[in-house]
Amino acid sequence: MRMIRNRWAFLLIFFILTGASHTLADEPEAHGYINIHNVTILLKPGYADVHVTYTIDEAFRLLILMFGENDVKTKLISTLNFSNATLEKMDFDSADLKVYETKTVYGDGLYWFPAHEFGTTIPNLTIISNQSTQHLRNISKIPNGIVYY
Repeated sequence: MRMIRNRWAFLLIFFILTGASHTLADEPEAHGYINIHNVTILLKPGYADVHVTYTIDEAFRLLILMFGENDVKTKLISTLNFSNATLEKMDFDSADLKVYETKTVYGDGLYWFPAHEFGTTIPNLTIISNQSTQHLRNISKIPNGIVYY
């Protein structure tokens, strides 16, 4: 009798996972089970603090609890497409990254955050420097670099 229950549990989990993978295959977004809502880039001398808010599909929350969050970290960093970033903090609905893609310009305390292409469309992007704040909507890339001090 115990063997039958285990078999039914295995079949139930198998069908849930199979259904979830078919759902993901039909979804047009490249970022899969993570839906990005807001990205805030705070430009600092020599680096940028990036705060991102997102939702994770309910079907995957249980899997993350069971198997860990490494896949979410990898998916998040690849979706944002920052090559030189470290993940500082992450939970189920937001993450903080430190991005070291800025460059010094002429050594006069000026910095340049280069043009950047995200791996998806960002619904709300805010870029904050000590000079200005820019609010952008439905953007997939920052076409020109930003000079700041």
